[in-house]
Amino acid sequence: MAVLNSNPEILLRKRKDKDRKRLQKQEEAREKQLAQQRRKKKAAANKFVRAETLISNYRSNELENKRVNNLAQKHAINSDLPDDSPYRLLFVVRVPNHTKGLTIPTKARQVLQVLKLTEVDTGVFVKANDSTMELLSLIAPYIVIGKPSHASVRKLFQKRARYVNDEGETVKLDNNQVVEDKFEDSLGLVCIEDVIHELTSLSPHFTAITSWILPFKLNAPVNGWGPQAKLAKLVYSESTKRAISMSRDFRLKEVEDIDAIIEQQN
Repeated sequence: MAVLNSNPEILLRKRKDKDRKRLQKQEEAREKQLAQQRRKKKAAANKFVRAETLISNYRSNELENKRVNNLAQKHAINSDLPDDSPYRLLFVVRVPNHTKGLTIPTKARQVLQVLKLTEVDTGVFVKANDSTMELLSLIAPYIVIGKPSHASVRKLFQKRARYVNDEGETVKLDNNQVVEDKFEDSLGLVCIEDVIHELTSLSPHFTAITSWILPFKLNAPVNGWGPQAKLAKLVYSESTKRAISMSRDFRLKEVEDIDAIIEQQN
């Protein structure tokens, strides 16, 4: 009895033709995207910039560089947090620059890189000791800090906790087995709740855990386009406006309700 060929030549040809067309479309889409990026880059390079904007950016950069240099030379860093403050655990959120066109000074940029806050709308946990408060004072215009509650820390881990696996891939932390494999022998941790407890209790393993966990990537605040949303945005900006004095003194201030910011961007 003859056996019918399940893959006749015509079907194989059609399949090969579909694969060829699919790869061709992918290549065309890639070329189109690259061409669009080149056009945007060229348009940005040829964009007209007013003289007033250049002068404003220059003065803002000059003031910011002087502020950072003055803080770096001081032995005592002024802070709105008292020395005996119980707020030992802080959540630091990277915010956009307070002045458009501002170039971050080298020292402040290095501090942001050490804290892994190179992207806007990312957050990390830090200890509020003298050394960290000194670093945070240098980058005060670019961050928002506050004491998170235990519930907010748990929500952040449930939605935003990430790490880099052995293959170098960024993976969401949603498996207790990962924590057990990573820290059972060295720190005795067997689940994600143990990691949360180590952070909130500021254990000696705080640095090891925060070094392993990637910065929490938060959502940008939701801003609508309607008149009511614009009005609410103006009211909020006025209520949270941070003044910068000409004496180059930008003091580090703690947000009273960091949980509300986490809830909004989580």
